[in-house]
Amino acid sequence: MDVVWLDVQMWTPLRGHMHPFTDIECDAPEPLPEVPLVWEQWALDHLAAVAMHDRWQPGRYHYTAERRDRGGHAVEVFARGYWEWTP
Repeated sequence: MDVVWLDVQMWTPLRGHMHPFTDIECDAPEPLPEVPLVWEQWALDHLAAVAMHDRWQPGRYHYTAERRDRGGHAVEVFARGYWEWTP
């Protein structure tokens, strides 16, 4: 596996729900983590780096770390969760 995708949604307090925000294509870690907690930390490290670089607004985000097929559909989920971004 060469690539892992982070599918990110952003919480919108005025609407009260998550909405699609961005997809991040990442190089897969080597070796691949075998424990979900390690995948979660890997995802959070990547999210923080991208958020800082792209100057995301502070807030609550939901992420899914996944492998996708050529059509862009998730075929395997490694981690998912909520993340609070406060630069």
